[in-house]
Amino acid sequence: MRTTLMIQEEDIGAQCMREAIKSVNEMTKSFLTLKDINPEEFVGMVNRALYYKSMIGAKKTVEGVMDGKFAGLLFEKPSTRTRTSFQVASERMGAHALYLTSDQLHLAGGEPVKDVARMLGGWLDLIVARVFKQSTLTELEKYSGLPVINALSNSEHPTQMVSDFLTILENKKKFKGLKLTFIGDGTNNMANSLMMACSMTGINLTIATPENYMPDQSYRTIAEKIASEHGSSITVTSDIQSSARDADILYTDVWTSMGEEAEREKRLNDFSGYQINKSILKLAKNDAIVMHCLPAERGNEITDDVIEGKQSVVWNQGINKIYGAAGCIEYVMKG
Repeated sequence: MRTTLMIQEEDIGAQCMREAIKSVNEMTKSFLTLKDINPEEFVGMVNRALYYKSMIGAKKTVEGVMDGKFAGLLFEKPSTRTRTSFQVASERMGAHALYLTSDQLHLAGGEPVKDVARMLGGWLDLIVARVFKQSTLTELEKYSGLPVINALSNSEHPTQMVSDFLTILENKKKFKGLKLTFIGDGTNNMANSLMMACSMTGINLTIATPENYMPDQSYRTIAEKIASEHGSSITVTSDIQSSARDADILYTDVWTSMGEEAEREKRLNDFSGYQINKSILKLAKNDAIVMHCLPAERGNEITDDVIEGKQSVVWNQGINKIYGAAGCIEYVMKG
């Protein structure tokens, strides 16, 4: 009789725990993909990033959105800007930030993501994750019950878009009607992210990429639909010169992303010529700005004289990541 009672109590406890996790998941607000947010939410994060720049940038005290809370920065990939910006932003907002690598958490040794997520869910209040697979983010959210921010995956880099569009707003004072040309790998996470962000803000995006590096069709289809609703366009071409002509913004990224090192020699050959240099810059508008999400391989996707030139906003773009991070943290923590 006693044994039966104990089993019943355990069953009730397990059921209560499942219901609690389900309830938390239903209330949790994450930022996993640009596909999940609307234009108003995206522009709202950009505007809040601008606010945080006026505060954090001036060393002023900001509202303690994270007061007494713990943020876990789970990074499968190394980072300079994203790690530092999220750690400093979360701490300035009142959090205690913990930097966690996959080998420290045994993820590299094969421990399932859902097992790690359950533990983190019991200790932390927020997870900021920089991962390889997009599915890892989904699992972290599902099994931790916490807000999760995508600090980069192989599919997207949504937080980069928030800080990048802050940089565009500062320099161009608007979004709608601008022409942004991305020159480089049409298959990478930056191309996917730019398609979504440009379509939501009315920016006309042109992607110049080799024919065998065309953008992900699922992202392109969604972005083209949103763009049509906002009077803008998504154009994909292999013609570098036509893509750069009359551009307001020239943007590039490395030809070989993390995890693609085995393809490096092939990519160096395939992307030869897909470079932002003085000749390409002359085709853009006289007041065009040059952007790069960094780190850069000078001499490949961009020349040294251009990245160091007067039209480059790359360094301010990088610094703005802390303000974009703050805007993203506020978005998920305030729900």
